[in-house]
Amino acid sequence: MSSKAEVAGRIIELFQLVIASSVMTNERIARSLGLNVVDLQALGFIARSGGPIAAGEVSRLTELPTSTTTRVLDRLERHGYIERTTDPNDRRRVVVRALPDALPNAGGGGDDDPYVGVLAGMQRVHDRFTRDELEVVARYLDAVKDVR
Repeated sequence: MSSKAEVAGRIIELFQLVIASSVMTNERIARSLGLNVVDLQALGFIARSGGPIAAGEVSRLTELPTSTTTRVLDRLERHGYIERTTDPNDRRRVVVRALPDALPNAGGGGDDDPYVGVLAGMQRVHDRFTRDELEVVARYLDAVKDVR
């Protein structure tokens, strides 16, 4: 039987592999959409916000400097993925929102969804685990998602 330290070490090694694989998959998907991987990830934060989000909040979420965030937003707007407007309550503040018609399905499963293969593979993995086991994994991922 493995010790807790041995299992934790194995998890760290596996996480490094998962991260590397995810980075490369997202790089490939970004290129297929005419974006770079940073722009794709920023678009993901914007799309998941569920509505207009301040440009400063995009900078905070992505941990990018505001000048870099501005260039990312410029590229996303030029490609037709987002729209920038002024906040109606504070005209000094810029807000952005993802344009749903311009977004790949990003998990919706349609033919143009660049993540359809990844999601199908994940579903096959999920099918091998019980609900209770998946709850533990979800709890673990929720606990480590903000570790920096």
